[in-house]
Formats: sequence, structure tokens, C-alpha cells
Amino acid sequence: MPDKQAAGPLVGLKVIDLGMLFAGPLVAANLADLGADVIKIEPPKGEEVRKIGRFKNGEGLWWRVVARNKTLATVDISKPAGAEIAKRLARTADVLIENFRPGRMKEWGLDYDTLAAGNPGLVMLHISGYGQEGPYSDRPGMGTLAEAFSGFAHVTGEADGPPTLPPFPFADGVAAMSGTYAVLAALYARERNGGYGDEIDLSLYEPLLSLMGAMVIDYDQLGVNMKRKGNRSTWTVPRNAYRTKDDRWVVVSCAANSIAQRLFRAIGRDDMADDPGLATNPQRVKRLEECDSVIAKWIAGHTLEETLQRFRDFDVVAGPIYDVAQISADPHVKHRGTLVEVEDPALGSVRLQNVVPRFRRSPGRVRWPGKPGIGADTHTVLADLGYSSDDIKRLESAGIIKAASGSAP
Repeated sequence: MPDKQAAGPLVGLKVIDLGMLFAGPLVAANLADLGADVIKIEPPKGEEVRKIGRFKNGEGLWWRVVARNKTLATVDISKPAGAEIAKRLARTADVLIENFRPGRMKEWGLDYDTLAAGNPGLVMLHISGYGQEGPYSDRPGMGTLAEAFSGFAHVTGEADGPPTLPPFPFADGVAAMSGTYAVLAALYARERNGGYGDEIDLSLYEPLLSLMGAMVIDYDQLGVNMKRKGNRSTWTVPRNAYRTKDDRWVVVSCAANSIAQRLFRAIGRDDMADDPGLATNPQRVKRLEECDSVIAKWIAGHTLEETLQRFRDFDVVAGPIYDVAQISADPHVKHRGTLVEVEDPALGSVRLQNVVPRFRRSPGRVRWPGKPGIGADTHTVLADLGYSSDDIKRLESAGIIKAASGSAP
């Protein structure tokens, strides 16, 4: 049943979300944001995201973000009758996303070869900790392990501190971005190769490793093992986070030499701006402590607003470190609509991050937050597949499916 509220470049695309927790469901959410019709399949006990994070009046808030714009059906796909429902859905879909442990889908008769036999155009995305093959493929994998295994945690944190993990599912989010463009690439290829889909193997650790810049080639060619530097950079100076007089923080980035010269002039150090020994980043790296201490001392004597205004006057690349309250209040964020308010049946108005990226001619939109009821749309989804009211009642009695209270078969 097409969603009349749908908007965006992917309107008309049908996606089956068999994922759990974050990476797979986030790919589906990205596609839904751009207009795709996403059917989220949950187990009868509900998706795990419903049970984590913070709650208001017993309602999970994180679920509202991850399950936004999705139609919800509750099906136990580990049972033959439930797997048959998934197969029927796959025959009608353009994309199927899953992130179970490798081999699990095949156990249930939902492997790519089986599904593609009924729908050659299907694009199937697998996401797992270590990928579908290799000596670690059968190991359980979560984003935390990927953040460690990829080298990301090793290089994050203060130089004299421990490896540092992010406070949110960063690896899942990065994998979701990679998974989203992989799905779109496969759909583009489908249009050029006679309508045949593809099977995509995505690990959690490899997309994150791919963002690590020159870390691998530096080790390969020079034997350099990248270390933690805190907020400093290994190749550009000045680059750091500095505390202001009013106990706020400002960041500076001087990747271009001209920016460093403007920064020195902004803090009244024309002598450093004119010093030929500080003209390039490699030279400034050798005098990092000298540069950093001078900048830190100046910023410590000024408030955040004084610092930012001075830097704006000199066209220095600098900005504040925000918390979420500051993000929410910022006039630029408000002007661009970076956050959007939508109505939730249980919570009233809720604010979420808006759709990224923006399309001029066919913009996507957040139509609704994740629906609170487990199986909110189960009856509708099965009816659209041709299941009769009696079929639906039998499946519900057998515990194969579940519908939110108040839903009519």
C-alpha cells in the first residue's frame, strides 16, 4: 500500500528491513527519509532498540529515531510460516536488508539465491561484524568491537590516556552510510544490466577503517604506527580544542598555511605570522608546543564570543564545541531546519534530526517517528500480500505474527 505522504527521490522503491539494533535499520531509515516504502519486520518480542536508551512515560525515545518513516510488521521469520511471509515480501521488494550473524538467513531459507530465484531484481544487503566470509565471520560483531578492531579507538583519546570509544553507535552509523550508497549503486547497476539485482557484503569494521586517512599507507611505507594525539593533528598546526575564559571550548583548524598566519595576527602575534620558521605545517609541527601554548593562553583570557568574533574578523577557521542544548538553540540550525518537529501518537510533538542530504527538486521528509505499537501495521502488510483474514488470525494464534492492540484483521 503506497504511502501518500512519501516524498523524495526514492518514492516508489520498496525496502524490507530485517535488521536489528542499528546498522541495518539505519540504512533502511536513510532510504525511508528519501521516500522509499520501508517495511520493518520485528520479532514478536519487539526490536531491541525499543528497550534501550532513555524513556519518557514508558516510551523508548531512540526507537523514534531508528524506526522513523517505517511501516511495522511483527513476524517470527525463524519459523517456516514466518519465513514464508518474508519470502513473499521479498518477491515484491527492490531491496532487502539484514544484519543477522552470517549463515542465519540461509538456515531460515532466506539466502540470496533462494530469494533472487523469485525476484531476480532484488538487491540484498548483508551487514555483519566481520563480513560474510573469513576466519572471523561467524563471530558475534557489534559496533563497539568494530570501533576497536578498525583502529579507530586506538587513535582516539589523549596521548597519555586510554583508547577511547565513542558514546554512541558510531561504527553502525558509518556502516549505514556505506550501506546506503552501496544499495543505491546496486539499484543503478540493475537499470543497466537487464534488471538483475545484486548481493552486498558489508562488515562493520571496514567502512570505519576506510575513513582512517593515511594510517595504513603510512605504516606500510614508513612503518609509522599512528598514535593518540588528543585533539591535535599529526600533520597540521595549529589544530586543537581550547578552553575559553568563560569555561567554554573553541576549535581551530589551520590546514592551510594562510589560516595559521591569520590566526597568529588575530592573537597579536605578528612576529609568529612573519616568522619564516613557522611558514608551513611541517615547520609548525616541529614547534607544536610553542604554537599551542601561545594560542591557548590568549584564548583562556577571552570569552567564547570574544574569541569567535576576533577570529571572524581575521577570517580564522574556528568554531564552538556545542552540546545538544546549544545545537537546538542555534539560529543557523533553526534557519536551515536541521532539526524537525513531528507528531507522535504517544508523546505529542517530538524533535528529530532532519533528512540528510537535501534535494532541491524532490526533498525527502520525516513523515512520522518510530511507531510505538509492536506490529502496528502487521495486518495491513499481510493483507497486501494476499493473506486472508482467516490466514492472519491463524498466524496470530500460532504466534507467528503479532499485531498492535486495536489493529483489525
